[in-house]
Amino acid sequence: MTQFQIAGVGVVVDAVPAMFPGLTRTGGGELVASFSTVPDGWPGGTVGVVRSGDEGRTWSAPQIVATPGDGQDAILNAVAITTLRDGTLLLPYNGVRWTPGLGVAGRVISAHLLRSADGGRSWTGGEPIDLDFHSPAVYGEIVELADGRLLWPVWGQRTAAERWRSALLVSTDAGASWSVGSTIAFDPDARLAGAYASPEVSGLGADGNPDVSVTTDPAFRPHSPIDGFNETTVLDLGAGRLLAIVRQQGIGGDTTMRLYRAESADAGATWSPYVPLGFTGMSPLLHRAEDGSLLLATRRCAPEGGDDTPGVEVRRSHDEGRSFSDPLPLADPHGYRYTAEYQCGYPAMANLPGGDVLVIFYSFAPNRGRYVAWNQLRLA
Repeated sequence: MTQFQIAGVGVVVDAVPAMFPGLTRTGGGELVASFSTVPDGWPGGTVGVVRSGDEGRTWSAPQIVATPGDGQDAILNAVAITTLRDGTLLLPYNGVRWTPGLGVAGRVISAHLLRSADGGRSWTGGEPIDLDFHSPAVYGEIVELADGRLLWPVWGQRTAAERWRSALLVSTDAGASWSVGSTIAFDPDARLAGAYASPEVSGLGADGNPDVSVTTDPAFRPHSPIDGFNETTVLDLGAGRLLAIVRQQGIGGDTTMRLYRAESADAGATWSPYVPLGFTGMSPLLHRAEDGSLLLATRRCAPEGGDDTPGVEVRRSHDEGRSFSDPLPLADPHGYRYTAEYQCGYPAMANLPGGDVLVIFYSFAPNRGRYVAWNQLRLA
């Protein structure tokens, strides 16, 4: 039993290619959504925002707020825009540089942060952040603790020789400076073998997925050849307790991409051992609904040739994330039925007046490509 239903659908942005959206409510009550224009930092990517003053029914024209800097081929934002208690908006993104001839092994990234004091109408910042972290990939909303500290989820390689880990960056000065904090989850032996996509050898096909015609390898997949714990969503449960849901690839030989969870009882200083949730998924996003229940939205792990159909789905928890309901599949507003996994994903959520929840995600339309859609969830 899913315990909720879809009460409406629509489009957030389709005037430009749009994917990996974030969503936040400003201090003035508007909704602001962020998005990237390319997948996985492929060359030419920019980051934009749109805004809504009518609870997501209609949206402004896209405003591009960040473009590649010197020495960068692209920038990428992923489910990561946050409003602090004082009304400041923070928008993290990655700068990406590609080294020719190395494929995805030649992708070098840096972390950046934009700041807005006027509800997302203008932005400052964006300089590279100096971190003791080799490859800090941004994902997930920044958490503001009761004492004012900020926790910024990242994933990637702390050193060039290791597998991916899920970790936190910490700021004690409202995001002016950052240090590397605790590791949420790490497996030094993680590995999920297979051939990988890169913009040098595989563009996007007509179906919005990496063009598999360039290889006959059945294990071909559009992921970076590192593997381990990666995309992480963190939710503040109160009283120093945090919950993290983490995507993984190849943990303990797992080829099914089961999601894992970990908890902290000391505001993120240390974390419990990671344990599997019992179901698969990608691009996880945790959200607290107005009624206190937790929602977990994910992309369904449905590789081509598998038993599951591709899609985005939402589960609900009434016990602080210890268990979740059956999933509710989200609907493409054009009625499109996905034919491949990477046509959709990366959900983000915000509460609406009256208890409903707005969830946005990227979808796909033939001859249009990726765009950002919305579904309104009515909780029963």
